[in-house]
Amino acid sequence: EDVKRLKDAVKPPPAHVAATSQQGETRVVRLVTWNINILMGADGWTEVSAHDVAAVLKALNADVVALQESPGPGLARVWGSECYAEPLRRLQSLEMLLREMGYSLLRSPATNGTLLATRLPTVYTEDGPALDPEPVESVNGGQIWSEVRAARYSELEVPGTFGATLAVYATHLHHKDIERRREEDVPGVRRREAEVLFEHFRSRLGERPAAPAAAPEGTSPGVPSGGTSSVAAALVLADWNQPRSCDYEEEDWHVVVTGLAHPAVAQPGDDGVADFMVNSGFRSTFDFPDAARNFGDGRDAPAFTHWTGTTIDFAYLHRVQNNAAAQVEVEGVYVQYTGLSDHLPVVTDLRVGSAGGRK
Repeated sequence: EDVKRLKDAVKPPPAHVAATSQQGETRVVRLVTWNINILMGADGWTEVSAHDVAAVLKALNADVVALQESPGPGLARVWGSECYAEPLRRLQSLEMLLREMGYSLLRSPATNGTLLATRLPTVYTEDGPALDPEPVESVNGGQIWSEVRAARYSELEVPGTFGATLAVYATHLHHKDIERRREEDVPGVRRREAEVLFEHFRSRLGERPAAPAAAPEGTSPGVPSGGTSSVAAALVLADWNQPRSCDYEEEDWHVVVTGLAHPAVAQPGDDGVADFMVNSGFRSTFDFPDAARNFGDGRDAPAFTHWTGTTIDFAYLHRVQNNAAAQVEVEGVYVQYTGLSDHLPVVTDLRVGSAGGRK
């Protein structure tokens, strides 16, 4: 009911022209992150049409889309349940529709993978990094689930900006911050996964080797194996599975923490990931005060992005300081209200261009 009410009361994200169709040395790039719950609806059982999801994405017209819970066809065998067979067939239909819309598709190697769809040219990509060194076992409704979380990393070129690229991680941190190890419950799963992401970022982009004259074997032509000096910013598009206290009034936050502490949920009020990301130089795109937004009531962040009434879906941005030739600014942050999943699409518009470039 809240989604229906807000959909009628709040303006949708503004229309966007694809970055590949814009003119000039500065382009607006739209990125979307959306957990689509294996096309099983907000309740986890409703049949959701691939065409309906594609229609939402077509209206947003994003240049880059991260779709969490978009696994490959092998998930039914891994999880041992045929109830996923039909949703997986619907996901295959969605992939066909995305390709018809001009997207190239990549997927993380997670058990329940994240799909990265891009209309921007991919100059480098990795099937990873894996965020868990081994499958994480967690207690879910009296059952033990075992799965690996991972990201899909890609460096995407922004047309018309003299080769400026965005380094994008499409991922999904674990829904349980507490794992079961030898009959003991051990916290800290998501903080460990965030540290793996940052270590990959540091090793990939922290040092800037010059581009080799010839591409090494196994890499794309013209793409240096140690990173590209044209990367202007890194973004993590994710379902983080943890709300931030800064997005709530004190009384509301008390309600959130009380819910997380319930024995049926048994999750921390703060998993430490938000502070870790900020201390590592990343910043939620909700935290850029000059960005346009459609959250209503003067809010800096959405009232919620998940059916629990919490905001757990974010894009985190890190400007790469040693690329002074490119500028990246957060122009807008939005949500799209839809009942097709238990999560809402979160939209970030970035203005990307060469320093001093013309609009």
